[in-house]
Amino acid sequence: MTEKDTEAAEKLWMEFPKERAQLDAKCTEDEVEQEAAWCQEAMSSVLDATAKKIRISAMSKRWWNANIKERRRMVRRERRRRWNSEEAARAKAELQKSIRRLKRKMWRDYLQNLRAAELWRAARYANPRAGMTMEALTDTEGKQANTSLEKEEMLSRKTFPPNYSDQYSELAPAGRAHTCVTEPAVK
Repeated sequence: MTEKDTEAAEKLWMEFPKERAQLDAKCTEDEVEQEAAWCQEAMSSVLDATAKKIRISAMSKRWWNANIKERRRMVRRERRRRWNSEEAARAKAELQKSIRRLKRKMWRDYLQNLRAAELWRAARYANPRAGMTMEALTDTEGKQANTSLEKEEMLSRKTFPPNYSDQYSELAPAGRAHTCVTEPAVK
């Protein structure tokens, strides 16, 4: 968003709350829910009016950026100028190296920010298939996982860490779970 777009969004956002009542300590759960829904709708309206629209398609690539775009432009320019030259080959090699580097970075970022629901999707990507392999994974302790079984175990340990607590406690009835939290249980 440009500076002008940001200012327009701020101005539009300031207009919305004028027609809303303020919540206080005496508000009900339904009022809070209604206010949350209103905030979500208002924010969507502001963004729809001011933010640049993007289209996500099968051809969209998260790693594509201005640097890759410029390198691709250079490769095409060199190819047109000197069809079979070293400069064109060097420009193409640099483009491919940049793409591989960005793809690797995106994959590592994805694995670092993995949620439990996405664990098995990542494990499926890690399993070798014909023509498709994944490099070794390294955990925070520096251990490497090379085989698909090792990778699966590493991803599983990362997402579902073991519970070393010897104490087993029953869950309290709904609405009373906070009573089970004691200082020794937290330590």
